[in-house]
Amino acid sequence: MNRAVFLDRDGVLNEALVDKDGVPRPPAGAADLHITEGAAGALERLHSAGFLLLAVTNQPDVARGALSMDDVEMVNNELQARLPIDAVYVCPHTSDACDCRKPKPGMILDAADDWEVDLAASWLIGDRWVDVAAALAAGVRPILLERPYSWDPTSSGAPEENLARVPARGTISECVSLILG
Repeated sequence: MNRAVFLDRDGVLNEALVDKDGVPRPPAGAADLHITEGAAGALERLHSAGFLLLAVTNQPDVARGALSMDDVEMVNNELQARLPIDAVYVCPHTSDACDCRKPKPGMILDAADDWEVDLAASWLIGDRWVDVAAALAAGVRPILLERPYSWDPTSSGAPEENLARVPARGTISECVSLILG
């Protein structure tokens, strides 16, 4: 069995584009992609320690018609070209009716099956409460990369109080140091 670090994409691997209402948005294409400061070095440290690096990302703008799956895949391919990410799993839905949309654990569980991951020996770094909830539901240890919007309600509702007890850090490098601690 393999150890993995599951990584949210927008806000963790790349800078989220925050709109005027404070809502984080994904890059529309590779030209809008800005790797988060320190991400390349931090991921290299994880990779060197033997962790698989698996991105798990909600992309509801696909279902809303604001982005195409081709746009999402172009961004994912660019991320994989610039960072040592083994695979990217995408939920393109807007509804919690699917099993893959975080805070549900479907993408994590699918990736774990595909890559023979020991979930109890794995971690997730995310920037929103839905990432934390998905990690806990999958049996993975979460770390919150804290952002101004991390605890804001989403289309899935407001976060449960128990989620606030997970470790939180201010940079991806600090998150990785906690994992490698």
